[in-house]
Amino acid sequence: MAVSRVRLKKRAIMAAALFLLVSQSPHVSSALQAVWQTTTLISVRRHYLTWPSLETKYFQLRYLPGDQVLAEKLGKEADKAVRQVAELIPHSVGEKRPWLIVIPSQERLQAAFGWGSETGALGVYLAETIKILSPMAWHWYPESKRWQSFISQGPLVHEYTHFVLELQAKGNYPRWFSEGFAQLTEYHLLGYEWLEADSSLANSLYSLEELDDSFDALPRQALAYRQALSMVSYLEALQGLAGLNQLLDKLGRGEPFYLALQQIYGLNRENFLRGWEAWYSQDERWLRVR
Repeated sequence: MAVSRVRLKKRAIMAAALFLLVSQSPHVSSALQAVWQTTTLISVRRHYLTWPSLETKYFQLRYLPGDQVLAEKLGKEADKAVRQVAELIPHSVGEKRPWLIVIPSQERLQAAFGWGSETGALGVYLAETIKILSPMAWHWYPESKRWQSFISQGPLVHEYTHFVLELQAKGNYPRWFSEGFAQLTEYHLLGYEWLEADSSLANSLYSLEELDDSFDALPRQALAYRQALSMVSYLEALQGLAGLNQLLDKLGRGEPFYLALQQIYGLNRENFLRGWEAWYSQDERWLRVR
């Protein structure tokens, strides 16, 4: 049985939020933004500079000695994920090669971010760097099933989507949009959905203000993620992936999120919310539980 992502949920750390705030703020000079981005990148990667490395077409991998075979397999899957995501979100990375760091245990991942034992992750993206929990550390599966479970549940697709959104839209979006879009790519490419007993939209929902302002602090994370996926899926239902990619383009040019939304979809914030509520309530998919 798959472990609940409530227990192994991907929590955005304060550094990620601060990184986006400073790096995209119109009140911060471009020179200061560049310094901040570089400082964050160095901080995220500094513990892994001496780890063995492997370069693929799209990534720089870092892994522990003894994990070379695993790193080679992960590199091939990561490059495959890039090609898959590019089918949904056309993009060019130029000379960028995000790092993919293979973390051997949940404890090492917790220590990297200063988390307590109650907070874990399957993957984390920050500053052109993906930290992924080694599939060999997925101890809730028998060893013989860990690799295939890792592939089918899509953390590589999910985390790489975060990188692409930051690349395309410069981080100019609320957290729920990023998590919703990353789940949408998982659903399209892998057929994977995170379903829990409390993720049904038949439950009492979070307000849009709560999702906008406090996404990562909300206690019912399965529900917050499900709402996020349903909202991005609603936008897809209106104008397909073409509309979503047009939205990314406008965000990348600095348009405020809800203004760009209105320009593409003809919906102000209130009408977007009302339209989404009417849409999901007619679809049993959003009302069911695991």
